[in-house]
Amino acid sequence: MGFLDRLSGRVAYDPADDEDFEADDGVYDDYYEEDASSISPIHSVDRGEIARIVTVWVASYKEIRDFAVEFRDGMPVILNLSEAPDGERARIVDFALGLCFGLDGLFSRISEDVFLLTPHAVKLDSRGTDENHDFAH
Repeated sequence: MGFLDRLSGRVAYDPADDEDFEADDGVYDDYYEEDASSISPIHSVDRGEIARIVTVWVASYKEIRDFAVEFRDGMPVILNLSEAPDGERARIVDFALGLCFGLDGLFSRISEDVFLLTPHAVKLDSRGTDENHDFAH
């Protein structure tokens, strides 16, 4: 009997007829004799209060409320300034730095146009190389 015949259900499968099937010889008995009282129940992992990260594209200083309220409420914010003119960008960055300082957060540069604002309750880890990364510069 072929695998496809068994899979399609056209032929009833009997493990005793299968040459690849080996009967249980008691090798796994140790696993079945475990005391059920020693097994701990499954518990959900506490993921904390942070369930999302907010990404905001800001092109002018008039739009700072879009990320300031989210950050004030404790959400990490990815601030993308790729569409902001240089003069506006400097004002927005100054405001974001002040916001992070005032709320005891961390302001990190990810790239030339992208910044990460991390609330004080969120820890920022860096992985991938042995080299220390200081995103704050």
